[in-house]
Amino acid sequence: MEIENRVIWNKNFGYIIMGQTLSVLANSVMKFALSLYILDLTKSAALFGTLLAVSIIPTIIFSPIGGVLADNFNKKNMMVIMDGLYACIAILVYLAVVSRANIAVVAMCLLLMSVVSAFETPIVQSSMPLLFKEDNLLKANSVVNQIQLFANFVGPILAGFLYSLVKIEWIFIICFILFFGAACIECFIKIPILIVKFENGAIATVIKDLKESWMFIRKEEPAIIKIIILLGAISFFISGLLFVGIPYIIRIVLGLNSQYLGINQGLISLAGIGGAIMVGVFSKKLNMKNSYLIVGLSSLLVLLMGVIFMINMPDTVTFVLFTLTIMLLQALFTLFSIFVVSNIQANTPVQLVGKVMSYVTTLSLCAQPLSQAVYGLLFDIFSNSVYILFLFTGFVMLLVSYFSKNSFENFNQ
Repeated sequence: MEIENRVIWNKNFGYIIMGQTLSVLANSVMKFALSLYILDLTKSAALFGTLLAVSIIPTIIFSPIGGVLADNFNKKNMMVIMDGLYACIAILVYLAVVSRANIAVVAMCLLLMSVVSAFETPIVQSSMPLLFKEDNLLKANSVVNQIQLFANFVGPILAGFLYSLVKIEWIFIICFILFFGAACIECFIKIPILIVKFENGAIATVIKDLKESWMFIRKEEPAIIKIIILLGAISFFISGLLFVGIPYIIRIVLGLNSQYLGINQGLISLAGIGGAIMVGVFSKKLNMKNSYLIVGLSSLLVLLMGVIFMINMPDTVTFVLFTLTIMLLQALFTLFSIFVVSNIQANTPVQLVGKVMSYVTTLSLCAQPLSQAVYGLLFDIFSNSVYILFLFTGFVMLLVSYFSKNSFENFNQ
């Protein structure tokens, strides 16, 4: 199979898009429904944040191994297996909810989803450079992200309405059907297979591959390490603030129902689609050297959210302004993320893409568990003055933007 040179749309890419749409949609619905279920049971931002934090740890631990598997095994088969495992987890969640199992069992299901995600993400990321040359790689990544964001746009809205209309266990049956459908579609995907010889056994090969990819980052692309540190800093201050803050603010602080939260999450994903479209439109004009400005502009939006919560307004008005600001923030972060990831992919040898991207994912995610646990505690403490958290985070992010300038200037584009 030849790498596509002129066009990105073909039957094979269509199968990838359809499989990703169903898989991401099911993932979005299931995580959203589980988040609502946990928050409604606990009523605590601290416990909610801690559970979210713990659920990320398997992704951090297993992502490097997922990168090795992505580069050394049949990517199509791996995609099918991952969605099959997601389908099994959906059944486990269904049984846990029906049997009214305690919160620890539900948390275990979140952990299992995190493990599968650690293996799935590098597979998709490492497939694109095998299918498209550099000219079309950015556009292909943009399309995949648009589809994923569209599924994330529909997922929370669908889950929010289903959560208030039907028994929650039926939501997980729907997720099972979607995951199973994704696995079936992915059976028809064709991705070039890199022939890899396992010398001295699979474990030795895994260790050798991880060392090889790390040496590539350290010696040939050291700027990637600086970018990873930047992504980690952004992850620490933004993931806890938003992942814990949005559900807690809408459900507890503002006292609005699940449909409002579903609409909020859907609109955020819709804004992400807008950010992905911007990548395609401005692909020739984007410059790594000026990427730090996107982080700076995002910081100003976080400060604006702090101002919104300082002003005493009706809850629905606060909700609208809060959601609109987060939509702008999401569009900028999507633009930033796709552009940075595509440049790292383009500067990495094909046989190392999965492993290098798993390092990027793992190291940038390391800050998230601590962030979500810390911000969960802070939201409980500052529940009557959440604007303090937004103002503090906004000012810190401005400093991060300023000090990251050199990292982008030194990256080879």
